[in-house]
Amino acid sequence: MAGAIPSRSSSRRFRTQRKLPAAPEDTPLHKSHSDRLAAWKSKKSTTAFDLRSTASDLNFKTWDGHSRTAVAWDGLRRDSELWFPDGNCLVHLYARGQSRRGPAFQVPMDALLATNCRRLLDRFLFQSSTDSPISESSNSSADNNYFSASPRKYELYIPAPSTTDRGQAFFCHVATRNLFAWILGKPLVGSHLGGAMVGLLNSMNEFRSTGEDNVQAIMDYMDSERYADIRNSPDHALAILFFAEHFQFKDMWIDAFAHCVGMHEKLASSPDFECISRTSRALITRSRMEMNLRLEYAGRQLGTFLSDDLSDAHLGLSSAARDHLDKFRTFLQSYYVAKLGYYPPVPSTGTRSTFPKSTYAQMCAEFQKLYDFLVDKSFTSSMTTPPRSQQGGVCIVQSLQAFDTRHKYTPLPYPLPLLPEGEEVLPKSRRASWYSKGDKMRPDPRLITLSSMMKATNRLEDLECSLVRAYRGFEKECILPNSRLEKHEKLSPTDARKVRWILVYTVLQTLLSVTKVPVEVRDTVNVSYNLCILTAGTPPWKGSRPIETLIRKHTDQTKEDFITSLTKAAETELAASPSEIVPDIDYFALAHRPQSTRQNSISLTGQAKRKGTVRRALSTLGNMPELRHPSPKRLIYHEILVHGYGNGTNSVSLAPSRTASVDNLAKKPFVDEDEEISSRWSVSSVDALDILEASRISYNSSRVSNSIKEFLDSPSSAVSQGVAYETGLFEDSNLQPHPLRLSRSVGLVVERKEQAKAALPQHVIDA
Repeated sequence: MAGAIPSRSSSRRFRTQRKLPAAPEDTPLHKSHSDRLAAWKSKKSTTAFDLRSTASDLNFKTWDGHSRTAVAWDGLRRDSELWFPDGNCLVHLYARGQSRRGPAFQVPMDALLATNCRRLLDRFLFQSSTDSPISESSNSSADNNYFSASPRKYELYIPAPSTTDRGQAFFCHVATRNLFAWILGKPLVGSHLGGAMVGLLNSMNEFRSTGEDNVQAIMDYMDSERYADIRNSPDHALAILFFAEHFQFKDMWIDAFAHCVGMHEKLASSPDFECISRTSRALITRSRMEMNLRLEYAGRQLGTFLSDDLSDAHLGLSSAARDHLDKFRTFLQSYYVAKLGYYPPVPSTGTRSTFPKSTYAQMCAEFQKLYDFLVDKSFTSSMTTPPRSQQGGVCIVQSLQAFDTRHKYTPLPYPLPLLPEGEEVLPKSRRASWYSKGDKMRPDPRLITLSSMMKATNRLEDLECSLVRAYRGFEKECILPNSRLEKHEKLSPTDARKVRWILVYTVLQTLLSVTKVPVEVRDTVNVSYNLCILTAGTPPWKGSRPIETLIRKHTDQTKEDFITSLTKAAETELAASPSEIVPDIDYFALAHRPQSTRQNSISLTGQAKRKGTVRRALSTLGNMPELRHPSPKRLIYHEILVHGYGNGTNSVSLAPSRTASVDNLAKKPFVDEDEEISSRWSVSSVDALDILEASRISYNSSRVSNSIKEFLDSPSSAVSQGVAYETGLFEDSNLQPHPLRLSRSVGLVVERKEQAKAALPQHVIDA
């Protein structure tokens, strides 16, 4: 029979009938392990390595979704999770004849057939070449008959590609292991859970039969292993986020994204946090900041029941309507004080005004029921003209539209409340009612008003809401005051209902903004953090691609995972390595240098600082045109000032005022006005130090001029006690040349100079 099962004897005969090359006669036998000739023993594969050390180096873990724990994994030598004592299929992670390590898994063959892993069996199942029952069989029932007819064990040899190196081969074996974990309903293994899920879907697409719904199969697996339960679990939430972003599952991504935003403080401790894209990390941080601001704003507004949003600046009400609004706020304040013990409640940890999540949810549920109790469902927000009964008095539609527009809220479907029909019966004056006996038989008009107000409500099947019951009592008290001392309101019951409705609507919108969860989020019960995120600008990819274009081959995905792991390992090692901190200035080296070198460096440093300061100051002038004067000629004589005579070139007077002017000329060198203006622009970074040096010499010249004046005024007896002039004053290096050209003749100058010398005492000239 073509589909007959080969017996053990026949398969053994087939193996013995194969001829091997003759071994040399002097080749000894390998006695310790096998009776085969040592020369023909298979050599160890180049990809064989220590699986346990590799698993520990790459920090691989077993991710148990039920217990939500991650335990270190010890390698592939024999996985206890995938070793079934009654299994009849041995799985080897190497090619046949390349290793004596033994099988890594022992699994039942029925599980492989039940999951339609036909491609896996066709490629790696070791079988006789004469009998190929798997390839000949056309349905699963034939496979079951084939494998159930013989009790023998089957062997799968699944090697890593020959071109892979040690690390990539290990990733290939881990992906194969995870495929069998999915077949048998066991936990996944990997350095991070998201990467293990991505590799599993790629392996399922490669090794399962054509036409299988692998996406739905892995979804069912994640549900059964509790990986899809991402509540209060950063590892699971980040893994689902990574998986959804890789294959572009939008709804799954938003679901995981909401939980990641809520658990933002705990994400950094998860291995999957560094694996998600930078865009997703930035979106998580931005969304968390926006949500925190929204929660704090809502807490501030709800603490005063929107006293700022409904103030006179935003809502125009009459004084009577404003008083009734304040009265309704007081009622709500007293209600929540009685229910919560205090109001506003104590803010959440780390915030200033944010209510606890449970308080937001409780208030939202109560105001939602109050909204349903009063809403008029005959008018929707898409309609433009309200019914006639709603016209006049307090304008509701415009006020609520302005509120929604200001806060960018989505309008509620029904913006108007139910109002009493017909003309209201106003209370009549009690004056002169005693003589009309017919009026005593009529009912109280206030009771008629109360009845009409109660009719203008929706009969809820469930009136167990305490806020709805308290509201009915408050409305009754407004129409029928308990005490005669209470002042009767000047506002009609219809307008009072409108005012209360405005507060109910706006408070409900504020509560919905901090409690409404995106429709994509599945699990919202028993969650300790807020999920009220905004999905604008998400997900991080644009458009949609078919899942077939995102599926990759088994080997390609493992190669990418291996490269990613190497990159992250290098980054971690670089961050962990200590770096030497070197100061900008080595003060110790400066303090221990030789004395001469230190002095020279100090002088050079001072000059450099002065040059740098002047250059920075001059650079602020911008790109000005540079003006230069013609180089002045150095004078051939030295100017000498004598009291009463001047410098020999100008006429002088002995008047005190002229003496002072001469002194001023001695203190300040003469500079023409045009010369001074042009000198302001003839500056550059090169001439800056020359300008400073010239200023210093000018100052020294004025100081020496004062000493000459003091010498001329002193008596002759004091001349011998000191030197009248400083020796270095008239040196060429210290003179500042006059910038203007001389217009007088040299002879006149020489003549005046001789006259000045003749006027001096002889002992001064000799000195």
